[in-house]
This record gives sequence, C-alpha cells and structure tokens, in this order.
Amino acid sequence: MNELKMDFLSSDALVSRTSMEKVSMIVNKVKKGDVLVIEGGLSPSEEAELIEATMREIDIENFVGIDIYTLEKDEKIFFGLSKKKTVGLTIIGPANLMKTVKKKSNFLSMIADIGDSGASMH
Repeated sequence: MNELKMDFLSSDALVSRTSMEKVSMIVNKVKKGDVLVIEGGLSPSEEAELIEATMREIDIENFVGIDIYTLEKDEKIFFGLSKKKTVGLTIIGPANLMKTVKKKSNFLSMIADIGDSGASMH
C-alpha cells in the first residue's frame, strides 16, 4: 500500500534552528517523499537557500525537486486601519507527488499522487 506521510510543524519547532538546519531538514524529509506543512513560512533568503539546495540534490530517477505553496492571511494593524499579509501555512513536498493544487486568497487544496510514482524514496 502506498502511503503519504505529512509532518505538521509549528513555528516554534523551527525558530531555534539556523537557516541551514531548516533547509537541510526540509530537503531530507522531502527527498524521502514526505510532505511538510509548516505554520508560517521561510524567509525569502531561506526559501532561496532551499531552492539552491534542492537543485543540487535533483536526481531524475529518484528526486525531481520540490513544490512550495503558501497560504497567506491578512492581519489588521493600527486599529484596523491598515492590513498586511503574513504567511499562515507553507506546504512543501516532492514535485512528483503534488499534482493538483487549487489556490485562492484564503483556500489551498492539494491532491498528492502516491501511485507508482516513486513516493517511497527511502
């Protein structure tokens, strides 16, 4: 039976890690076929490091890369006079599994293909 493993990480689980520790942990989990759901997200520089690290790890037969999707939320600041967007959730998974994603401003739907696509890359 093919399975999809999803890890849910709170922002507290990542706050004490360095950027390289975060990137390394994410790449290792995604290479195994896991999908990560992270409260909040990565900084732009961490996301760039993640993409760089992923590009070095690509192996056409076993690891084709990652997909990253973020769900933002509006936060009111200054007594509701102004809004800013913050990241609510980030989903990171193997590119070959994350087949269908529908995204609207406050909604994200993902279908993972765990058929015989090599999801079990352990």
